[in-house]
Amino acid sequence: MAALDEFIASFSKYGGHALANRFEVKITSPPAIRDPNADKHVSFRVEAFTMPGKNIRTVTNETVYGPTYEMAQGLTYAEDISMTFFLSAEHFERQYFLKWQDLVVKPNNYNLEYYNEYVTPIEVFQLGKNGLPLAGLRLNECFPKTVGAIEFSAQNMDIARQEVSFVFKDFVFIDADGKVMDNSDNRKFATTNAPITKAGPKPTNLGTSQIPYR
Repeated sequence: MAALDEFIASFSKYGGHALANRFEVKITSPPAIRDPNADKHVSFRVEAFTMPGKNIRTVTNETVYGPTYEMAQGLTYAEDISMTFFLSAEHFERQYFLKWQDLVVKPNNYNLEYYNEYVTPIEVFQLGKNGLPLAGLRLNECFPKTVGAIEFSAQNMDIARQEVSFVFKDFVFIDADGKVMDNSDNRKFATTNAPITKAGPKPTNLGTSQIPYR
């Protein structure tokens, strides 16, 4: 019975359930075209978005005798950010992102803008039942890669929607106030032996030709 009570109590920990329909997105356009009112309007129009994943890139270690195994090689963020926006009759949301893309690639001469001039962060928050943010992610160095097509049909009476996919560099966890949570590498190694560099430990009484190599 105690285990059942503990199981039931676990549902109220850490803010309770994460509800998929309670979220907030904060989009900020680049400084060259920034309009705080437009940013706020477009952020309100988000119907759905896909929170990106994280992938450890691996390489197979084939230098061992016996079964091979995979080792970590690096980090990748493979997926784009996909967002769906409710579209206004004047297509304001679509024009907003097309203008952003025109900043990246100039439509009159196809010149490219400097990278730092067109990337901005996007913040997404998980909201609680009271509508207040509990936690979130800050997606760094974002810009709209694809502004999707819009399909019209005489038989469709639904609100039109605009699909937009963003690319980004990486993401960090943020708290309810938008502050980046500590993710510094201050851990201690589990082993009692310190990591050995390629040259090995610094010799004391060995000649140059006798330096151990690992």
